[in-house]
Order: sequence, then C-alpha cells, then structure tokens
Amino acid sequence: MALTRQRWLPFTSEISPQAVCRPDPDRIDYVFKIADCADELLQAYHLLYHEYLNAGYIRESPHKLLFTTHHLLPRTTVFLAKAEKTVLSTATLVHDSREFGLPMDALYTGELSALREQNRKVLEICSLASNGSACGRNITKNFTRLVFLYSVFRVVDDICIMVNPRHVAFYVKYFPFTVFGAEKFFPRVNAPAVPLRVNVESVRNFFQNSQVLFSVGQKMYRHYLSLKIGINFNVFQKMYSNDQDTEKFSNPLDAATITELLGINETPHQAHSSIRKQQILEMYS
Repeated sequence: MALTRQRWLPFTSEISPQAVCRPDPDRIDYVFKIADCADELLQAYHLLYHEYLNAGYIRESPHKLLFTTHHLLPRTTVFLAKAEKTVLSTATLVHDSREFGLPMDALYTGELSALREQNRKVLEICSLASNGSACGRNITKNFTRLVFLYSVFRVVDDICIMVNPRHVAFYVKYFPFTVFGAEKFFPRVNAPAVPLRVNVESVRNFFQNSQVLFSVGQKMYRHYLSLKIGINFNVFQKMYSNDQDTEKFSNPLDAATITELLGINETPHQAHSSIRKQQILEMYS
C-alpha cells in the first residue's frame, strides 16, 4: 500500500549523528519519555482516571487510579509527556499475548482473530489521555506521533487502536490508520468505539523507499527540540535496539507493586484474580 500522507512524518531538519539526545532542561518545556519507575506509572494511572472521569467514561473510585491487567504485563510500555515532574499526557503500548490478548478483544475479537490466524504480531496503542488544561492540541499531536513512530520499530506486523468515533478523523488525517471494523458500544466506558489499524510493513516500506529509515531519529530529535520538546534518551535506546529480549521487560513494576495494584482491582466476584496474579508474576521471572 502506498502511503500518500506524510503529515505523520514532518521532519525536515538535519542533525549530526554525533548529537547527544539529552537536551538542556533550560531549552525545553516538555519531555517525552518512557515510564521507567513505579511512581511515573502511578502518575499515568491517576491522569487516566482524572481525564476519563471528567469525560464521563468511568465512575468515581476511592483509589483515583485507572488501569487494567494489561498495564501490569512485562512487555507493556507506558509513554509520558512531562513538564518538570508533572505527567501531562500518557499512552500505553500492549503486545498481544496468548494468556491475556489485547484490551480491544473486549469488542473486536473477531477482527483480531483474523490477524492472528495469519500469524501476525499485533500491538495495541491504548489508554491515551492528556490534561487538556495544561497542554495544547499541538503537544498532544506531537506526543501521539512519537508513540506511533516508536511502535513502528517494534517487532510487530500491525498497530491497532480503538477510539471514540469523534476521534477517527484525527487518526486518519494525521496517521496512516484505516478503519477495520464496525462501530460498537463499549460498556466499560459507556461510549461507542471504532477500531483502526496500520499495516506496519507499509510504513517500513515507505521509510525504505524514501531513504529516511536511518535518519528519522536524528530528524525527529531536532524537530521536537525546535518545539521546546525534549525526547528522553530511553526512547531512542529502545527504539533502535535489535535485541528482542529488551521487549520482554519494558514494564518497570516489581512484584510487590503488582500485587498491591491487583488488590485494588479485585472484587468479591473476581474468583480468578489469584490465578491472574500468579500468571502475571510468573511472566516476570
């Protein structure tokens, strides 16, 4: 598939390969990074809770945290946009697994199964939230662009996302997503949803044909810095790693924190929770 849209890759400035991707804090307003400690993850879960509650997607909770079992899996990666020590935006990358599947299996198991039957590896981008009063639309768009580009470099065949119908136009306009299923009502957030998909091979072919594959990181760094946005070195470190083992443990959670978080999500009706907890802990061993 030819990718005629290039608005998701607007990098034109060159930068020396010797440049160190650690910007001067005085030159930036935001930092985009991968969460690398439990405290950052808890901030992300709190932001998700706050924004979803304000949108009317969820009810109040005494813990003021929003996360799912998929957030606790070892391969899950949580992206953050931070201003100093405050998390302003977050997005989560979940790899498909036989034990837990993907969050969008709740509505679109049929569509995902069709991909799995072709032995395709699927990655879902989910749990996107931004503090609208603290960061503008341009910051959110650039943050989402970085998350997407990072996902393209994972060992996956398809990138999927499930969004509210009113957000479909944004992802189709600014990214090479296409709709691959019907609109359905999602009871968990009391709102409708639409599934979108990108064939990663088509994006990689675009990189190869336009000869930007090896310079995209350099251009991306320079582009973001011009917007007073710094990209933490941990993004580039993982983006260009050829070691598949590094993707097995992207999540910085430890056993004690996982146990505590699963306890928050437990209810008397979840008899399977102890089995689920053991499954997750075993994946970290």
